[in-house]
Amino acid sequence: MCLTVYLATRDEQPLWKSSELSVEAIEAAAEPVRRWFSLPVVRFIGADTGCSCGFRYVVAEEPIEYWEGMFEELDQKQDSTRALVRLIHEHVTATGEVEVYPLWNDEVEVKPKGIIELRLNAIDPCKFFFVEGFFYRVHGDRQA
Repeated sequence: MCLTVYLATRDEQPLWKSSELSVEAIEAAAEPVRRWFSLPVVRFIGADTGCSCGFRYVVAEEPIEYWEGMFEELDQKQDSTRALVRLIHEHVTATGEVEVYPLWNDEVEVKPKGIIELRLNAIDPCKFFFVEGFFYRVHGDRQA
């Protein structure tokens, strides 16, 4: 079982791949995940691992705050997380918002545990992580 991250935007997201990040079409088996998004263009986002497990994440039943040392073993290399934050920044700057849903690859029909609203200027790439199963809405300053 792997973490899968889906990113939805208002405008088109070209498909591309680098050593840190990939933006891919959704596989047919994952099509049901679209029901959770209000924005029209949904893509699978892969990390340097191929799946989304290369992004920082925790498994919890409620949102939690970052604390120093919580990812000690992962803090060495976070190129994928930084690249994802850049991608989010680009889309939010261009259109005002994105939606992100990190979940297990076999749970695309599972309703999100809750919604986490974030402002773009509050995302620190060095501290950013997902709480698996929560739906994220990231807004720019003008939608605060």
